[in-house]
Amino acid sequence: MPVQQFGELISDPQKLTRHIIKVILTSLSLAVVAGYFFDQKFSAFFAEPSIKATFRGPARILTDIGLSEYYFILALATWAFAKWVAPRISALKKHSNRVDFYRRWGLNFFVALIVSGVITHIIKFTAGRQRPHKTPNFDPFVFNPFTTHWHWHSFSSGHSQVIFTAATMMSVAFPRFRWFWIPFAMLICVTRIVVHDHFLSDIIFGACVGYVGTLLALSLMRTKTQNGLY
Repeated sequence: MPVQQFGELISDPQKLTRHIIKVILTSLSLAVVAGYFFDQKFSAFFAEPSIKATFRGPARILTDIGLSEYYFILALATWAFAKWVAPRISALKKHSNRVDFYRRWGLNFFVALIVSGVITHIIKFTAGRQRPHKTPNFDPFVFNPFTTHWHWHSFSSGHSQVIFTAATMMSVAFPRFRWFWIPFAMLICVTRIVVHDHFLSDIIFGACVGYVGTLLALSLMRTKTQNGLY
């Protein structure tokens, strides 16, 4: 989505609501289809010895790119630099509008991570889906709702939520490279299947939560504070 249209979406509550509902329903539909037809097959495919030997090592390294702490640090560091350091640098004073944008962007990014993260953990706790590597034959229909143990927190994927929150915010900050952010986020999501921490349906809805949570956070920041991006 072009940045201008993204801004218009955030600024129109009715349009935003319709868009969010559409994204959630589409993602849920895809997740259900994946759950019934592809989850077990994909997990079994990446368990084959030759496939596992080829892809698991690189996937185990890449998958950590989806850890939330990296993006919390990035968001806070950007906000702090733009708020306290940049104004003291004479070469940046003529770019005060851009500096102020990155100050607000860092704060909005931080809030987006919190909002989408809270939604993810509520879903994980409520659904109680067992992770692929803990299920016999990668059975995708084993559930134990309302448990705090991470073995039962497969749905939805937290890494996918984080990386799609990051990809959405990066597309806002660096729109010329939006062709890169989303495909890269999808690659990181797929690693969650390869390492058998999640099913396909988990990453589909995790990505949805990351995107929708970011939209909600940007809308919240716009209407409730003076630090909105739009």
